[in-house]
Amino acid sequence: MNVANPKILTLDIEWRPTVALVWSPWKVNVGPDQVLEHGGLLCVGAKWLGKKKVHLFSEWKHGRKGMVEAIHAMLSECDAVITYNGDKFDLPKLHGEFLLQGLAPPPPLTSIDLYKSVRKLGFFMNRLGFIGPFLGLSNKLEHEGINLWKKVEAGDRDAQRRMADYCKQDVKLTEDLYSKILPYIKNHPYLGDTDPHHCGSCGSEKLQKRGFRRTRCFTIQRIQCTDCGSWQSGARKKVN
Repeated sequence: MNVANPKILTLDIEWRPTVALVWSPWKVNVGPDQVLEHGGLLCVGAKWLGKKKVHLFSEWKHGRKGMVEAIHAMLSECDAVITYNGDKFDLPKLHGEFLLQGLAPPPPLTSIDLYKSVRKLGFFMNRLGFIGPFLGLSNKLEHEGINLWKKVEAGDRDAQRRMADYCKQDVKLTEDLYSKILPYIKNHPYLGDTDPHHCGSCGSEKLQKRGFRRTRCFTIQRIQCTDCGSWQSGARKKVN
């Protein structure tokens, strides 16, 4: 990354479905008394940006408490977390698990939810399984659908292995997507140090001044990173 070496974590979770008593398969409104099992975290994959290893913590291997404590520890170390739809799904689910296990919230960190950036690119579909191959990246692993979750719950070792592989592939694909669309991530958090001669997105020193952006009150230097393609603003000059 750059001289500040921010720790960036990519993660993805797999969730156990809620089990409820229902009267109809259509337009179901589930009341509290109908819920048999709330659902919960099955496994979570996590990878430090730029490292090879994908960590996988699962209920069947580490136990629920051990799994939750492990990902809590990693989130407590990182400066930013990369997800795909994580602001709406993965991160709230994890925080709920932390509360249930009696853990304090991890430190405040920067969330980079790639789903929000992809939605602004105008593609036909925003699902990760479509976006990956469409942009020349890998794809999600195929599986048998809900039956895989049933087998995992039943203790099927082969199903648990395939679930772990499925989760880890999602993590790797999400990280690859981050690198692919980095210059298109609007309002990317500044992850550099205080040195203005480094790209705030990727940390490169290869910056090039390229014209100006003008507002009613200021003329602002445009600067582009020639490594990742991201733009940032330089010196501002007030218009007289």
